[in-house]
Amino acid sequence: MASKYKPPILQWLGIELTLLALLTAVAGFVDVASSSIWVSCLLGGMVAIVPHAYFAGLAWRFSGARAAPWVVRSFYRGESGKFVLTLVGFGLIFGSPLPVQPLVLFTTYCLFLAIQVGLAARQA
Repeated sequence: MASKYKPPILQWLGIELTLLALLTAVAGFVDVASSSIWVSCLLGGMVAIVPHAYFAGLAWRFSGARAAPWVVRSFYRGESGKFVLTLVGFGLIFGSPLPVQPLVLFTTYCLFLAIQVGLAARQA
């Protein structure tokens, strides 16, 4: 008999938010003269973390063989919502007057995507 497995999503989100806070603090110390680097770090991390939290909340709502149709539906809704939230996040960032450095923003975004994959792979 298979056991119902739910990954430690809240723990992963806590790790991600802690790492984002540390990275943003370090960037704030490096870029004392202006706020563009730490703002870009913060926004890049949030564009990765917020959609991931949305996906996790939907994808892991149901479990078990009897709930298979709902599991599949939740995964599809979670993934499409994650995609839309990511697009909206980047659209809001680039449409705002905030001082953003695109290279730092996308590097931080990719870093947190890699962290998410690493946390999931470590658990498997």
